[in-house]
Amino acid sequence: MTPDELPRVRVTPDVLRSVIDRTRTTGLFERIAAKAPRAALFKAPARQEIVLSHPELAREVLITQGRSFGKGVGLGRTRFLLGNGLLTADRDLHRRQRPLVQPAFHGSRMASYAADMVDAAQEHVAGWQAGQVVEMTSEMQRLTLAAVGRTLLGADTGREAAATVAPALSTVLRAWEVALLPGMERLRETRLPGAVRTRAAIAELDELVRGVVAGARTRAGGEDVVSALLAAQDAAGTDDQQVRDEVMTLLLAGHETTANALTWTLHLLSDHPHVAARLHRELAGLGDRDPAYGDLPDLPYAYAVVAESMRLYPPAWILERAALEDVEVGGIAVPAGQQLVACTWVLHRDPRSWRQPLAFTPERWLDEAGGFDETAPGQPRGAWQPFGGGSRVCIGESFAWTEAVLLLGVVLRRFAPLREADQRVATRAAITLRPAYGMRMRLLPA
Repeated sequence: MTPDELPRVRVTPDVLRSVIDRTRTTGLFERIAAKAPRAALFKAPARQEIVLSHPELAREVLITQGRSFGKGVGLGRTRFLLGNGLLTADRDLHRRQRPLVQPAFHGSRMASYAADMVDAAQEHVAGWQAGQVVEMTSEMQRLTLAAVGRTLLGADTGREAAATVAPALSTVLRAWEVALLPGMERLRETRLPGAVRTRAAIAELDELVRGVVAGARTRAGGEDVVSALLAAQDAAGTDDQQVRDEVMTLLLAGHETTANALTWTLHLLSDHPHVAARLHRELAGLGDRDPAYGDLPDLPYAYAVVAESMRLYPPAWILERAALEDVEVGGIAVPAGQQLVACTWVLHRDPRSWRQPLAFTPERWLDEAGGFDETAPGQPRGAWQPFGGGSRVCIGESFAWTEAVLLLGVVLRRFAPLREADQRVATRAAITLRPAYGMRMRLLPA
């Protein structure tokens, strides 16, 4: 079967609105999956994509035949900021770089990172007061940026940089969203006000990261990610530009996705007080202290809550790949250069893979002994892709789990956030899956 023989998504005005209006995009992929449960062809004047809606096909592209696929066009358009970091690197560079970056996330370093994460969370929530209403999306972005900034850049630099990095990253993320639309990436080089602001934000981030890399060279044996990257890069004989690209990638990806995961988790806990109560009881088992790295094995329900939140609201809501060679996927003859997308939102909510797929049920992630197990729900392989899969699976997966569980624990030991009754809830499926209208929550005492 050729791509042209697949069921085709007709480019109607409603489809175009769903592509442009990101609050409607997940609904578009749901409709595509309903009409074509395995695969469909989305063909427009400036783009052609095969949309995969079955976990078997997603697994083939990401894992089984992963060597035949590279990054998609969306990731390629982030080079204006990220350079050639792991997220954007082509196949050969990715194969060389990943082993060099991996030691920065070794388990032996995670305890130190975890301590920085908890410190950042304690400082952040110290500014909150019971009864206060906060915009939780922004609060979680600031919190995760503080935590990631310390672990990436070093405790002192990360603390000072957070105020500078946050607005610059927001500007760049908006530009990235525009660049994802066909032909719009050219606007970045114009004199339009948005383009000028984007270039200034990139320059600000670049100056910060390059300064951190240079500073890390003056100290030996640092416990931050930059120091670990420098040690690996020096051993391999590569230059500071590559370190800069990796740090910029980790800074952007490391805080944005976790911030959204935590925001959606607090939203779900607000709607499910019985789940929140059980989680509070688990955290109370720690006594009068916040969770630490060594406590993580004793927090299976916290892991289950985060997993179920990422199932229903996956921060990385879509996965893109491009065929590097002619290859067959599930009986489809995919030519070299063909773009393919798998919508994680659809895979994670597919009734073929999940019992009561729309229900928030953290217990599905617990085994018979009460431990957290990512295979416990019995879903088919390929149906659970919160961090991607195959050779390009997120290198910071263990870091992200540690960060999400520890930060959530620090927050919930003090507060039980309750979503405001008039808060409108919808998704914005842009770079990551954000709340479209923010998430105002009242900080009730735990």
